[in-house]
Amino acid sequence: MQFMQEEIFGPVLGLARFKTPDKAVALANDTKYGLSASVWTKDVRHGLVLASQIKAGTVWINEHLIIFCETPWGGCKQSGWGKDLSTMVLEEYTMTKHIYVDLIGQPMKPWYGLLK
Repeated sequence: MQFMQEEIFGPVLGLARFKTPDKAVALANDTKYGLSASVWTKDVRHGLVLASQIKAGTVWINEHLIIFCETPWGGCKQSGWGKDLSTMVLEEYTMTKHIYVDLIGQPMKPWYGLLK
């Protein structure tokens, strides 16, 4: 269905049947978006396996929409760019650049002889 392929920002819950955990992961990943997802299970270890396979910026297990400022928030695929919150955001908004300036002004540097 179309609403299962798009990001719906509202009180909407999409349910789909699946026969195997692999099929559930395939259904969850069958979208061009990946902001967040939830895995609901009695077996938390199995939930961790499934969560690691789902292509989303955040995957909750037995919970949904809990956000802490210490953890990165952002999607993947076509759901947003970068990560907000947490210290990881510094990498998103920082461009590191190395600039070298020759202040000696010698036409021939001492190490040039080592290159021959």
